[in-house]
Amino acid sequence: MEPVIHGENVHRFEAAYNRIHNKLIDLVFSSRRHVPYGEVLHQAKKLHNVVKYNYDILRQFGHLRNALVHRKIKNDFYIAEPHKEIVEEIETICELLYKPPMALSVASQPVTTYLTITPLKEILNKIKEKGFSQFPIYDDSGFQGLLTEGGIANWIACNLINNTISFEKVSALDVLKNEKKHNVRFLHRESTIYDLEGTFEASFDENLKLEAIIITETGSIKQKPIGIVTSWDLVKIDHTTISIASHV
Repeated sequence: MEPVIHGENVHRFEAAYNRIHNKLIDLVFSSRRHVPYGEVLHQAKKLHNVVKYNYDILRQFGHLRNALVHRKIKNDFYIAEPHKEIVEEIETICELLYKPPMALSVASQPVTTYLTITPLKEILNKIKEKGFSQFPIYDDSGFQGLLTEGGIANWIACNLINNTISFEKVSALDVLKNEKKHNVRFLHRESTIYDLEGTFEASFDENLKLEAIIITETGSIKQKPIGIVTSWDLVKIDHTTISIASHV
């Protein structure tokens, strides 16, 4: 009996494999189109944890694909056929690579913001009530900076007189002047997990700690935030389905 199989699973596997190969190239190389699967997989692993998490199985997919293609007995006849579970797994990972979750899916929403003229006492009450630790501050021209618990504590230390301090007439802007400059980036509403990864990766490459990514309608600093992502928010991500930035 001839040990060959001509089945749908092989074609489904090859179709998903080819789509994954193309997507990995898109993620890693902007100009090169013909890159070996193993090379682009290794490079993508460094940049995207969705690839890093699934790296071993993706590498095995490469070995299986090579065995299928290079050990054909004749056109469309193979010595083996992938199990249905393997085909479904490669198709699931392929779908994830092409349709990653949106950045807003891991963002904190809604975002509490304040104006530069907001009294500090109001912000302190919100910290006490909600336990928030940072607030984007805006004026008519847009984003002015990130007000944090650390910045407030620093302002108090600098303005403490005879162990007392007055919060009367103190605004968010007064405290913001004592804040260190925080690294904050902006993304638009349609950004994906890949965009979060790329933004965190870029800051890491610049040796800068990224405090927050603010998501607005079009990514403009002049627009009010609809979501904010910090390193704490990244723990929401399910590693079995989506990825996080490699360097937080």
